[in-house]
Amino acid sequence: MLTVGDTLTADVHALAYGGDGVARCDGRVLFIPESAPGDRLRVRVTQVKKRYARAIGLDLITPSPQRLAPCCRIIDPDSGELARVPGCCYDHLAYPAEVAAKQQQLEGLLRHLPGVCGLRYEAPFHAPLTLHYRNKITLHAERRPDGMRVGYRREASHRVLPLTACPLACEAINVLLAKLNAQDGFRDLHDGDAVVLRHTPHDGACWWRSGHVAPDAPPLTEASPAGPLQVARDAFFQVNPPVADALVRTVQTWFQSDRAAPEVVDLYCGVGVFGLALLQAGGTRLTGIESGRNAVRDAQRNARALGLKAEFRCAALGREAVNLAAFIRAPEQTTVLIDPPRDGMAPGLAGALTTCQARRIFYISCDPATLARDLAVLLQGGYRIARVQLFDMFPRTAHFESLVELIRSETQG
Repeated sequence: MLTVGDTLTADVHALAYGGDGVARCDGRVLFIPESAPGDRLRVRVTQVKKRYARAIGLDLITPSPQRLAPCCRIIDPDSGELARVPGCCYDHLAYPAEVAAKQQQLEGLLRHLPGVCGLRYEAPFHAPLTLHYRNKITLHAERRPDGMRVGYRREASHRVLPLTACPLACEAINVLLAKLNAQDGFRDLHDGDAVVLRHTPHDGACWWRSGHVAPDAPPLTEASPAGPLQVARDAFFQVNPPVADALVRTVQTWFQSDRAAPEVVDLYCGVGVFGLALLQAGGTRLTGIESGRNAVRDAQRNARALGLKAEFRCAALGREAVNLAAFIRAPEQTTVLIDPPRDGMAPGLAGALTTCQARRIFYISCDPATLARDLAVLLQGGYRIARVQLFDMFPRTAHFESLVELIRSETQG
């Protein structure tokens, strides 16, 4: 009988979503952080449940050939030891193995959906950079007896691990981070404040306290396949530019493969990047819906600057009554694009979409679990999955983007 404190030898055969290695023991799945497929380890059990258990590695008996020297470690000033940067769960794994594991995780979560036998997966898109790719990071401030610390919250204790450089951030952000304590406004930080550092080639690197963007703060300018875009400082925009551009271009290509649905309804449209790109790819009409007023304002400005005619509405999907049928006026000619936050679509939205019966849906997801939940509703409501592709937007972390194309089941081709 497996109990907490037991030590045993474990052979890791896969990686679970979230990054833990997967082994088996005593009829249970055993999750082991910072391990790799092919590892044999001596571990100590830390938690036992009916169907699974958790353990920590004590000794690496036989290392996996997929291992590499950890690349996201910094000195912990409290212990003087190397600590993994919070969130960098794959920093010890060769990058091709990381992408392969993420692809297996995506397929595993979608495998049990109705009618997905023989599902078509495109080859995953690998990030050109595995480190120093992020153009935005969010840190946290913590007041300590020796002064203010700024860094990432530790995964277990939520205490702040201070950083002078982030291995995932671009060079310009790290230059700013190294001298953050000398910046105007640093002394005004309070314990618990979130600190945002952002970079664009047009604007350079800048920082602000989350939730404290001045009303008259100018928007940032981001490059995109649609052209230069104005982006409010508190608006969402993808953090890995080369992968984000590849994702937009792929949506354009898939959109052009079926010209029978040129009218676009863009839900969670942000500053308009996907919808405007689809207008440039042959779309004839665009309606975008977004809850952030600043993002809607910028989407309208971006359409005008690009010479594109579009309509953008400010509404909180799931919290406000939104009559989708008013926007999807010709369902057989409509493509719906969905790019929701990590929580997935708002409650009831997937069901509402099945009622509207748009010809095609593009679903862009940053969480495969909520993606699978929403797809189950869409599949039961008359859609089938045409193809799926993974985009590794967040190397060295557990997260990735997925693009799914869905077609009404009665639609041929």
